[in-house]
This record gives sequence, C-alpha cells and structure tokens, in this order.
Amino acid sequence: MIKDYELDKPTLETQRLILRPMTAEDAPDLKEWLGRDEIYTYWGRKASKGEREPELLFVDPRPWVKRKPSQDFEWGIVLRETGKVIGMLGIFNVQNQRMASVAYRLHPAYWRQGIVTEALQRAVDFIFAETELQRLEASADVRNTASLRVLEKC
Repeated sequence: MIKDYELDKPTLETQRLILRPMTAEDAPDLKEWLGRDEIYTYWGRKASKGEREPELLFVDPRPWVKRKPSQDFEWGIVLRETGKVIGMLGIFNVQNQRMASVAYRLHPAYWRQGIVTEALQRAVDFIFAETELQRLEASADVRNTASLRVLEKC
C-alpha cells in the first residue's frame, strides 16, 4: 500500500544502481551536475536556485514543523560502484492512490548508458508490485529522443 511508504521511503537496487532517498550529505555530488544548463534543455526553464545550490534543497526553513507524510517518491540514483549520486528519479503527483507522474534527470556524463532505463524499470516494478497505483504517466519534449526511448522501453 502506498500509505506504508508515506514516511519511510524504500531503497531499491539493480545490478549497477541503488535508488535511495537523498540526504544533505549528497549535496556535493548534486552540485557537480544538477545546475548544469544542458540538463534543462527540454524542461522549458533554467536551473532553479536550489538546483544550482543543492545544499539548499536539504535546509528546512521551518525545523520546528514535523515532517509531513507524502505519497511522492524521490530517489537519488546512486552508482553502486562509486557511491555517487548521479541522478534523480521521482514518482510524484499521486492522484487517488491510482495514478502518478514520473520524472528523472541524470548527470550528463552518464547519458546514453542505459542508467535511467535501469532505474526507471526498477521503480516501475516496485510501484506496480508494492503499491496500489495502476498508472504512471510521463511526458518528454518530442526533440528529446533519448528520453522518449527510455519511456518506450519502460
């Protein structure tokens, strides 16, 4: 059930990857790539301040507020061999415990190596086996042929 994961998000593994919730200790890895312009070519926007300065993503502006349950999943894509966070994968905008959206981004040095396909396929397997979600949707700019191919394979 998706409610089982509202506070404690799972760690998923593949042969090359670990998908896990990110922490402030991941900010240096994210800083290497998350703010790079080429990642946002097809997003229709530039990197946000938090993406250019990822340590801000982990600062709670209201530390006195309890962590809110969330049905969204956001994993760091970690290269098992090095332990570095090289990407992000999210299942978000859950609607009526039936459907959700998918998004991903990856360090450009790791493009075209099947990493996002491997990560997304593992996440899809988890979602359909361990939650009641019945549909995942994603969109990609028609010019982003690599991302369209990932979605077709998964």
